[in-house]
Amino acid sequence: MSEKILENINRIPVRTWNWLGVNDISIDGVTPSIEPYELNIIKNPENQIKIEAMDDKKNLDPLLRNFDYNSVSKELSELAKEQYNSGIFAKIEKNQKTKEPVFIEYDLKDGQNIINDNNGIIAEEGSESTFIFRYDSVDHSESFHNGLIRIYGKKDATINLVKVQSLSDESTHLHGCICKLEENAKVNFILIELGGKSSATNVCTDLKGDNSSITIRTVYLGDKERVLDINYLVNHYGKETMSDIEVKGALLNKGKKTFRGTIDFKKGSRRSVGKEEEYAVLLSKDVKNKSVPVLLCTEDDVSGEHAASAGKIDENKLFYLMSRGLREEEAKRLIVEANISPILDLIPDDNTKAEIYDKIRRKLIYE
Repeated sequence: MSEKILENINRIPVRTWNWLGVNDISIDGVTPSIEPYELNIIKNPENQIKIEAMDDKKNLDPLLRNFDYNSVSKELSELAKEQYNSGIFAKIEKNQKTKEPVFIEYDLKDGQNIINDNNGIIAEEGSESTFIFRYDSVDHSESFHNGLIRIYGKKDATINLVKVQSLSDESTHLHGCICKLEENAKVNFILIELGGKSSATNVCTDLKGDNSSITIRTVYLGDKERVLDINYLVNHYGKETMSDIEVKGALLNKGKKTFRGTIDFKKGSRRSVGKEEEYAVLLSKDVKNKSVPVLLCTEDDVSGEHAASAGKIDENKLFYLMSRGLREEEAKRLIVEANISPILDLIPDDNTKAEIYDKIRRKLIYE
């Protein structure tokens, strides 16, 4: 396929000066030919949620068909919807509430290293469910992942979604989540970005119904020469809607990260509240960090907050820990973990949480 499909992707909703280098990203390489992926990926402990493999009929479900966002890009979204080789369709019935998470697990390896997954989740009125998507490399082979998750939340529904990405250092990760929420519906994201040579992720959400809400909690680690590109957009349409974006992470070696967070208060979204905060810990002098928090507004009676900051580890904290007998690298690791642990501790599965902590610690050892 043409390499142009990876040019100028993950575009910011409102463009700024080109010389700042934050409007979009271009990734070297081409999208590979999509091959079959046959591994069993679904773990559904309670067997209460109806989960099926995505097929053409479910792909055209009326509630999912009209998702018109480009996500990472229009071409990549269409690739996921039209040439998918994996993916699930889940429908949570009215007033159905499940306690145990559903696991969707991809283990990429040589010979099974191309994933183009198309996922749809429809949460009926009053339902509550949790999904954990995991994308991991079990060897060091070069992998390619392009994925799309479409979520429709009906009145009073709650969807909790955790995504953990820890692909190999030579992999490409492209992933979009698109949500539409009715009255009083909620979606809660926990997004963990730890791997891939190049990673471009996108979350677009329409808060259509009054009192609907979204929270996004993101943890990232950009080590070696990893490139992370994060783009979030929340459109407030309904009255008294709420959005809360919190992004925390660390950059080391020659890692690069760009964060774009846009909260858009549309006409009619009065008494809505939106806030976003991003903090990057810079562990090396050669890292590059760019943050673009954006507030857009065509409604008077709303409240919006945004903040972005980056800096080295506090020298006083570092001195204090080292004075207690810790080596410098151990003290730095402890400070980074303390920064991100409030987000990681929200993950509703102890095994997943422990695995993430282990991966982060192993990466920071070589800082």
